[in-house]
Amino acid sequence: MTKGTRMNTIHLALAAGLLAAGGAHAQLLDSAAASKDLSATRTLSPPFAKIQPVPRTYMGNAAETDGLRHQDKSAFGVYVSDPKLFAGVNLAPNFAIETGYANLYTRGFHFADYARPDEVNGALGTKGANSYLAARLNVPVDDQFSAYGKLGVAVSERVAHDKSLRNTVSDTDVGPYVGMGARYRVSEKASVTAGYEQYGNSAKKWGSETNNSGLQARFKMGF
Repeated sequence: MTKGTRMNTIHLALAAGLLAAGGAHAQLLDSAAASKDLSATRTLSPPFAKIQPVPRTYMGNAAETDGLRHQDKSAFGVYVSDPKLFAGVNLAPNFAIETGYANLYTRGFHFADYARPDEVNGALGTKGANSYLAARLNVPVDDQFSAYGKLGVAVSERVAHDKSLRNTVSDTDVGPYVGMGARYRVSEKASVTAGYEQYGNSAKKWGSETNNSGLQARFKMGF
């Protein structure tokens, strides 16, 4: 089995894990809906009245655009958002096992010009992915402030096309994954989040061709 085949197998396995987590999450929702009528008539004894079940699975896209969409039919291209997927299983109220997947070079919500393949396919002809498997610890301080920390292993792949030599160069990196961050709720409709991630040694090895390692901040406001 070649190196490229092994890496594709790893990334496909992580993607399958994300889909499996989503299916389990949907199944739990169906089960909860089916038992809603029965649980509505059930009265818990006082010693157990405050015990709540832990939602077992979760998943999402950290690069979601909060419903923001810009469409310009005259533009020769499309506005897209590079996905940054994650999914996890809660083993305890504040402890989970989580996996994630992101493009090696992500630009968030941006305009992809069809006339430039590098805009659509990746950074200057370079493709690749960052993925990780980690333990996650959530630290809810109060209703406004919460923090988290993640520690695990990261697998990164880089595939570069050299037009002058007309060949493809692939490289991989396996190393520790570290993630930490915090969220502050300013109001019911506004929040500020900041986080730091480190995918092994990929940032040092590939420089500007990957931008997932490092500090990122985000302000979210609803209407």
